[in-house]
Amino acid sequence: MNDPKQQIVVWCRDGDQHAFRSFYREQSGKLWKFLVARGCDRETAYDLLAEAFLRFVQNVCRDPHAPVALLYRIALNLRVDAFRRERTAATEAVDDLEGLQVPAPEEPEDYRHLRALVKNLPESEQNLLLIRYWIGLSHKEVAQALGMPEGTVRRQCAELIAKLRDRWSEDETPGTDRA
Repeated sequence: MNDPKQQIVVWCRDGDQHAFRSFYREQSGKLWKFLVARGCDRETAYDLLAEAFLRFVQNVCRDPHAPVALLYRIALNLRVDAFRRERTAATEAVDDLEGLQVPAPEEPEDYRHLRALVKNLPESEQNLLLIRYWIGLSHKEVAQALGMPEGTVRRQCAELIAKLRDRWSEDETPGTDRA
């Protein structure tokens, strides 16, 4: 049973622990990667992952029809809360560390360039792209996770891809140098 919705419905209805474990195994790694991509260090990502699943378990059986979206919405809210707590205490330390970050040598130049383009987008647009294309949620699941209409998600995804494509093309014009 690979359908996340069905796994959670079975768990809520029958108390089937195997169904929940399958859901957890399929989602936890993706969610952890998402949290790291949103700026969490490894330890904080594990902490937020555990907290997200705890809150998920407490709430999902009320409406088990969009479990992945609920899980990501909880994780996003936890990440925002954690960021707010960290921001005031660590602003100077984060500024110092940003200058030390060097991309992995095996990472292709095009990938670094795309990552830089995405990093320059507002956080809400980065979240949308990460959840839709990196994590691989459907437009409907993204809409539920972010509390947006599905049509808005579709339109914004298309606009963001076009924006990135335009910025990429601008950087490829003769006489410009990628930084």
